[in-house]
Amino acid sequence: MAGHQRRFEDTCEITGIKNAITVTGEILKFRPKDVIIATINRSAKVTLNWNARAELYIGSLGGVEFQSAGPNSQAYRTQR
Repeated sequence: MAGHQRRFEDTCEITGIKNAITVTGEILKFRPKDVIIATINRSAKVTLNWNARAELYIGSLGGVEFQSAGPNSQAYRTQR
């Protein structure tokens, strides 16, 4: 019996809302359409929560707001 699953990358693009600078964040914890906890340059830890209205993950750190579309994913087929 075959099934389908999704595999998510362990990095995502995180953009500063005011300055529009994009960096790659390493994901520590991810739940689809709920939360991303990631590190920026392995020094700053940021928590981004899902915003259904904007369909983005949004959070702040040190007074700077960030947004992300989340990690890329690939669907793959499983067999038993």
